[in-house]
Amino acid sequence: MEKSQEASGVRHALQEPLPEPSSESSPELLTKSNIPTGYYLKYIRYKGQYHLQEPRYQLKNSLLAAVGFFELANAGDFAANVWNSVPIPAYAIALMAIGGTFALFMTYFAYRDATLSWRNLQGLRCERQFLKGTLKKAEEQQCDQSGELSILVKALLDVNHRETGTEIIDRLCMDSLMGFGATMVGVGTFLAIGGANHNVWLASNLLSGYIGNGPLALYGLANLCWSIYVWLRARRHGISYHAKQTAQVDKDPTVGKLLKGRIESVRIHATLNGITGVVAGAASLVTATMWWGYVVLIPCIIISVVVNYFWRHRLGYDRPLFVEDLPTFDKAAISEELVYIAALERLFLRSTTPVMLASMVSDPQSTTEVIEFLVKHNLFDAFSRRILKDKELSAILFDLSGTTVTIYPSALASNSDDSVSRRLLDMAQDCVTEYGLVQLKYRERFLLEILGCYLTALNTKITTTHPADNAV
Repeated sequence: MEKSQEASGVRHALQEPLPEPSSESSPELLTKSNIPTGYYLKYIRYKGQYHLQEPRYQLKNSLLAAVGFFELANAGDFAANVWNSVPIPAYAIALMAIGGTFALFMTYFAYRDATLSWRNLQGLRCERQFLKGTLKKAEEQQCDQSGELSILVKALLDVNHRETGTEIIDRLCMDSLMGFGATMVGVGTFLAIGGANHNVWLASNLLSGYIGNGPLALYGLANLCWSIYVWLRARRHGISYHAKQTAQVDKDPTVGKLLKGRIESVRIHATLNGITGVVAGAASLVTATMWWGYVVLIPCIIISVVVNYFWRHRLGYDRPLFVEDLPTFDKAAISEELVYIAALERLFLRSTTPVMLASMVSDPQSTTEVIEFLVKHNLFDAFSRRILKDKELSAILFDLSGTTVTIYPSALASNSDDSVSRRLLDMAQDCVTEYGLVQLKYRERFLLEILGCYLTALNTKITTTHPADNAV
């Protein structure tokens, strides 16, 4: 529990701030209040370090880079299938040992990535229940005369649906099937070393052949279907945006360029991901009897690594999960914030010195305003971890006698010690310097996802309400 204190601190003089972006201050969008009601982070102490205990408020861009090498792991039986005869050359045995070890080693990353994905799915499930309950309540009470609430909730449910599908198909399904396949391939490859025994040789062929590579082919088909859906969904977002533009032209082309860029990126990723998965699945079955199947796998392995990197650095994002409060926004609000974020990103990229908080908030000496900025841009977790690492400061702010610490933004913002306030603001500046650009990009991607879903829901409502006006 925190030692609450009442009043805000005053920061020492800042360095000369960098030029501000087009907006004079950060737009207060996507939340009914600057900090969601009941927002807090709870940490548990384990082996001297604090770990986030309840990450239910966050969807994390936690895809592991290592899972991009699953295709390579499933090709670890190369030596076992190519030199499928006795006596086995010594160099082939060495290659089998390397390939089998790598395939089995990759099962750890399959388990680890599945665990991270499951955490995201738990949060998404809570959010989906809240959104469905909100929509049902609004319909029962007939309090949504304009239909804006239903459009908002349907847009958020659309975002939630895509994210859930990505976690299930592109992560849990992939981790389970390809992890199982890698295990079978690894065991079968090691058995191939003892291929002089006919029973061992037969078991090796089965495990490193159709049993080990079958799951890869199955995943390829499932992934292809999901990739087609994602590709078509991105196309609908583009159509909905252009339909909206015919009625209202944005003065600033920034939003249109950003949305078009994301749509193209999503479609490129879906195309590469879907085609590579099904081709690799087919080629893996061929490798059970034909050596040239591995030649086909080579470009698939390379593209899989590229697709994994592309998702983590161009498409994936961290975002808050709406499990207690419903955000409020429309196209104008999203567009305004996207323009503002784009200006901040340019500020980060062009500056040769750390970007100061004075360029992002109207009052950088206000602990309350700075903490609100951190919460809004998903920097509060990094900020809290910095505080907990400072034993002296954390002892002042929190009761550390137990194994858990609950941190409320409002409690930090209301401290009355000027020296503590200065240290908090300095830590906030460090967080912005280290993570600010990444979190801005994450928020931009999330807002673009919402914008596409919102416009699609709005376009669907207009088409349904006025079918005659949309007839060809």
